[in-house]
Formats: sequence, structure tokens, C-alpha cells
Amino acid sequence: MRTVQWSWQPEPCSSLAPGHNQPAAPGRHRSRRPSASRSRRWVTSCAATVAPKSRKLPPGNLSSEIDLQGVSHQERVREFGAVYKTRMHGQDTVVVDDPVQVQALLVANYGVIENDWGPGVSQLLGQGAIANQEGDAHRRSRRVLTKVFTKEATLSYIPDVSRLAASFLSTWSGHEDTELLGELKNFTFDISCSLIMGFDLQEQERRQLRRDFTTLTSGFFAHPFDQSNPIAAAAMAARSRLLERIEPRISSEPDDQGNASDHAGGSVTQHTPIQRLYTASQAEGEALSLGELLDQSINLMMASTETTAYSICNMMLELERAPEIVQRLAKEQEALMQQHGPEITGQVIDGMVYGEAFTREVLRVHSPVPSVFRRPLIDLDVAGFTVPKGWMLQLMLKQQKLGEHMSPNQPGFHPERWLDERGHLIEQPPSFMPFGGGPRLCLGWMLAKVEIKVVTALFVRGYTCQQPCPQSPLSPNDLTTADDSILMTFARQT
Repeated sequence: MRTVQWSWQPEPCSSLAPGHNQPAAPGRHRSRRPSASRSRRWVTSCAATVAPKSRKLPPGNLSSEIDLQGVSHQERVREFGAVYKTRMHGQDTVVVDDPVQVQALLVANYGVIENDWGPGVSQLLGQGAIANQEGDAHRRSRRVLTKVFTKEATLSYIPDVSRLAASFLSTWSGHEDTELLGELKNFTFDISCSLIMGFDLQEQERRQLRRDFTTLTSGFFAHPFDQSNPIAAAAMAARSRLLERIEPRISSEPDDQGNASDHAGGSVTQHTPIQRLYTASQAEGEALSLGELLDQSINLMMASTETTAYSICNMMLELERAPEIVQRLAKEQEALMQQHGPEITGQVIDGMVYGEAFTREVLRVHSPVPSVFRRPLIDLDVAGFTVPKGWMLQLMLKQQKLGEHMSPNQPGFHPERWLDERGHLIEQPPSFMPFGGGPRLCLGWMLAKVEIKVVTALFVRGYTCQQPCPQSPLSPNDLTTADDSILMTFARQT
């Protein structure tokens, strides 16, 4: 039996958090710092192997589709174990719910396993999008795109994120009921357009772009994905309209004042992230074509809008039903304002120790991406079972338990599990993977956490909220959730 060696190493700009497959974030405080060798031992100890000729498929049932929206998956884990086979979207699938095996597969070589989100996502994002790329093309795109999401770049976004969040909260407090999910998608979409893409949009144009973007994302899992399906056809048409608006903003030349003329109307500054990518990629020999940048733009808009909106929505639901957590967060903000003043800055974000614990718990309980899909290019041995070449692999990122050292290590929403007895943040266990891992670790994970923390800080400083009709948390897997499905009433603190 030949061992498959995982060889991916993180880029220097995305240093991994010790003992974990995720980089250290702004605001990270740790009470223990394990050695880098411990991290390497954890991953290499679970390296999968090429399957022997005699196959031993995982237990399970290929005769019925799985419902991953709750109890069905957990029932199958109890019945078959953490690695089992099933049918999903008409494909033979192996579900892996063991964090050791999941992380080993996340860091697998490009030639061993490939990303696979299905034909809808592939065609709507475009072949030049990083989510669809493999091997050298993926490495090159990641090196270029990482420049938008360095720690320095993320910290520079904080004033604009704070400004947008303050504007949205103020608007919400002036209405009786706010359609929370829809408004949060508007918020994260505005961040994507203004901060990442650098668009200076009029309200009418923003609404049209938002409608087209919503139409595009609704087609991700349309089946069959072809012109015979009206959902797929509408999604492809929306993609074409989005690209028509994006292209002149990327390729326009800066004028003497440092602004790039927008032939479609409006303007975009010379120093916007997407234009810096275009310029830097040309200068550094990593040139991305205009077509690739257009595909990457759709990819970045998708990645920075939907999942973050779901995370912040669930964060607000947790705050609404846990006044004791709100009080502790507010007390922390009072201390930070006395130390750093009223503005939300990198120092404030860095000082949010309980805020970081709260954010981690939001991401643990309401994982922004509960699972990812891969497809093996060879027969693989995973936990003693054969995963045949060409089958679908679903890797479960959301883990019910994080480790025996976590206290309390029990179900429920408990930010305190991330703090030691002195109130310091503890090490994140390897099983905590809200943003994935390996070469496909979410590029915008730092920005997502900053958005959650900024909204949290501004809310507890000056607002209250209440649900007219209490509802359960949302799952980002459910892309059909209506934007008006959750109502929330906001009010300014008196």
C-alpha cells in the first residue's frame, strides 16, 4: 500500500494558528501556544492512503438521498459511524464527520483530490474563479487574491465597515420591523461592492446589482443546470449583466486625480483592492487576465455576501435571547471606549477578548459553511474504508464536540468555553474549522470575523432588539430561505 503524502504548506501571508488549520485573527489572544511541530504531527498522523485492490466500502445506504438539514445526518452517524456512504444529488457520496480525517483530506495534494461544487456553481462563478481552479492555476490565483485579505488590508477596512454598520443599525431602529436576513445581505453586499470591488454606487444601481446577484446565487444548485431550466437560464443571464457592470470598473485607467473613470457611470478609486490586484498581477509576473478577474470578482462577491450575512443574522438571534451575554459584551465595550475612545479601530477589535469568544461560539454553533465537497482522483483509503475514484466526498466542518479540554464541553451556546479560568482566550482545537482549511482555506475569514465583531460592538453600545415572532437559527445550507423570513425590531437604548 503506497502512502499519499500531503504536501501543501500555507502561504507566508496566512500563518496558521498553532494547533489549528486557520490563521491567527485580529483580536486573537491565547493562553497557550503549542509548537508548530505538534500541528504537523496532528495532520500527518491522519494521512490517508491509496486504497488496496480489495475494496471495503463504508457502511451506509445508497438507496435514499440524505437530508443534511438536521437530525438525519446525526442519526446516520450514530447508526453507521463517522464515515458512511449515501446518495446525494443523484451521486454516490461518502460523508466524513471525523475531524481528524476531515483535516487530512482538506490538506490533500491537488493530484489526489479536487474541489467539486457541481455544474451550477462551476458555470455561474466561471472557470477563472478560484473556487473552480486546481493545481498551479489555483496556487497563482491564491497568491494574487490573498493581497486583498492580508491582516493589514483587513484592518484598513474597519472604518468603512463601521460606517456602514452604524448606518444600517440607525436605519433599522427607525422602522417597526426589519427583515433581518434581507437587510444583512444588503449590508454584506455593500461591503463587498464598496470595500472589495471599490464601487461607488447610486442607490438604484446598487438595487439592480443586488437583484442580479440574488438571481445568480439562486441558480447555484438548479438541476438540471441548462437552458431548459428557467432558474438556471435566469441565473446565467444575471451573471452576464453583472459582468457588464463590473468589467469597465476593473479595466478603467486612473486619471490625474487618482480616480478611474467608469464608462458605465460612477467612479472607482485607483487604490481599490480589485484594481490593485489587476495592477499587481501585471507587475509581478502573476498576470491574471481580465476574464479571470471578472470570474474572481463574482467569486469574491459570493464568498463575502451570503455566508457572512447568515452568520451575523444568527449572531443577532443569539443576542436577542441572551441578555446576560449582551451585558458582558457591553461591559467590555465600555472599558475599550475608555481606553481607546469611541471609534471602532484595530485596537478595539484586538481588545475584544470576550467578543472573540462570542464570535467563535457563533461560528461553532452556526458554522458559515457546515460542509465542503471534494472528489477523489484516485481510490482513497479513509479510516480503513475505500472511497472510490469519482465518488463525491462531503467533509463535515461543523463538529458537535471540540475536545475534552473545552469547558463546558457540551451542547448549547456558551462563549465561556473559549476562555480559561483567568478569562484569557484558549487555543482553538484542530476540530474547529468554520472556514475550512488547507489550500482552500477561506481567503476572507479575517474580514468575516471583523464584520461580526463590528456589528456586535456597535449593537451592544447603543441598541436593543426583539423578535415579534421568535424563530430558530438559520442554516446557510438552505439557500431558499426568504429574505423576509426573520423579522426583528430594533430600538436605540434609552
